[in-house]
Amino acid sequence: MHLFRRARIPLACLPPPLNQATGAANGALEPWRECDVLVDGARISAVSDSGDGAVAKFEGRTTDLGGLLVFPGLLEVHTHLDKCHTWDRAPGVHSDFWESLHILYADSARWSEEDVYRRAEFALRTTWAHGTVALRSHLDTSARVGAGSHAAVDRLRAEWRGRVEIQTVSLFKFTEFCGGEDGRILQLSAQHKATALGGFPQPNPDLARQLDYIMAGARELGIGLDLHVDESGLPHAECLRATAEAVLRNQFPHPVACGHNCSLSVQAPERARETIALVKEAGIGIISLPLTNLHLQGRARGPKAPGAAFGHPLTPQWRGLTLIHECIDAGVTVACGGDNVRDAFIGWGDFDLVEVYIESVRLAHLDTRLAFSPAVVTTGPAAIMGLPGYGMIAPGSPADMIVFSARKLYSLLARPSTPRRLIHGEEFREALLPDYDEQERWPSA
Repeated sequence: MHLFRRARIPLACLPPPLNQATGAANGALEPWRECDVLVDGARISAVSDSGDGAVAKFEGRTTDLGGLLVFPGLLEVHTHLDKCHTWDRAPGVHSDFWESLHILYADSARWSEEDVYRRAEFALRTTWAHGTVALRSHLDTSARVGAGSHAAVDRLRAEWRGRVEIQTVSLFKFTEFCGGEDGRILQLSAQHKATALGGFPQPNPDLARQLDYIMAGARELGIGLDLHVDESGLPHAECLRATAEAVLRNQFPHPVACGHNCSLSVQAPERARETIALVKEAGIGIISLPLTNLHLQGRARGPKAPGAAFGHPLTPQWRGLTLIHECIDAGVTVACGGDNVRDAFIGWGDFDLVEVYIESVRLAHLDTRLAFSPAVVTTGPAAIMGLPGYGMIAPGSPADMIVFSARKLYSLLARPSTPRRLIHGEEFREALLPDYDEQERWPSA
């Protein structure tokens, strides 16, 4: 056993009654509580106020953290391991959504099982070094690449068990699933133990029937849905609303999450409130992807010159955040994820959820609900991913923690480069980031 004393833990990551405000004069700006954390093997066995209760009498191995800020291991709720780290060979230099989609489709001719494994393994070493302990990846499940991608991530799931919990979502076009490929997709999903069926619904007259059909397939496998929804600035894009209505209509019994939901923020306020109410009633989890969506959405171009593919760039007037605050106020489970990393959609990112958290606070104005804010990369993703105990520092939770070289939350928010140490079980562990030079030695084909 190992007692870690004087850890300043965000209230959002503590169990009751420790998650209540301390009444300190600066409590609104510094919503944490200083605690002692007792670790027994791979799990946390006790948490109490520092110097209080039975934990304080522990006489075994002890480390005094000196009032440093401590987060639980973080959870990446939405990413793409099969697409990551393809930027160097297939960049999307204009960052136009549809152009990027076509670039990645062309590159997918190279996505053998070994190619996906190599890129995804680099990603997992990176995410582990940053302090992430659970990850959900969407995997293209088309006939062209699906089998190899699922097999590669299957291998990684086994290799990383006990460090990073890996979930997969079978990503497909609705027209493929409903156009005769459902048997192949369901078989592949069952074979590789996918957590959910995915896909990206588009507004069309047949959408309700498509959703009913896909929910029937998911029900057959006993798994949930995790959809890419309304990733645009089009007010008429209401696939989120259609999904909530389908969940209620079908009495769908498994978890449902919807990522992106950008168009919700450009719809009439009353219509958006009605949709959010349906989402709450249907029990759908909402995932925002601030970094990628702010990069992709709201891009504007001037007139095209003769023969040019794109006009000259203009300053964006709208960005792709969904209605995060309104969903929180309605009692909807909300999480933030990193989405794409170094592929044609966005040329940067590093599987670092501390970056996602800090930028989410800044971009979505989560400083106005600072006590809640850590939930978007901790308890929110844990609820959506069905991982009880994760994202918390509580009895029974995994003993994975991030110790920052900062004593205040606002210090961390001000300096994203704040050094961190990682705890895994009863020990500190190394946090070695893989070098990007390693990728220069990968086969080019």
